[in-house]
Amino acid sequence: MQADKIESILSKFISKSSHIEAVAVMSRDGLPLVSCTDETVDTGTLSAMSASLLSLSERTLSNMSKGDLQQVLIQGTEGFVILVRVGDSAVLSITSSFDSRLGMLLHEARLSAQKIESLL
Repeated sequence: MQADKIESILSKFISKSSHIEAVAVMSRDGLPLVSCTDETVDTGTLSAMSASLLSLSERTLSNMSKGDLQQVLIQGTEGFVILVRVGDSAVLSITSSFDSRLGMLLHEARLSAQKIESLL
């Protein structure tokens, strides 16, 4: 894994919007790999919760015969949590405030996930 290059991709991603609070790459088992977050985000907790959400989402898709997981979007009253699959071994997690442009976030997340996959 090329952590410095992945961190550069995450830094560029987070610079796209002041509303992004955290961007992190973690293993599918919930182990934090690389992250760019503000001080309010606990990367370990984010990684563990993301792994749980990913697992549940994959099982739901499988049981409903809807194919492979591509992304998970959670919308709350204060913002979004987005999980994007990074190949077979990792997941990209993004948290942002509700003021974020969701289309831009999803587009940039997919592009970043593709770049990161080539580095893992």
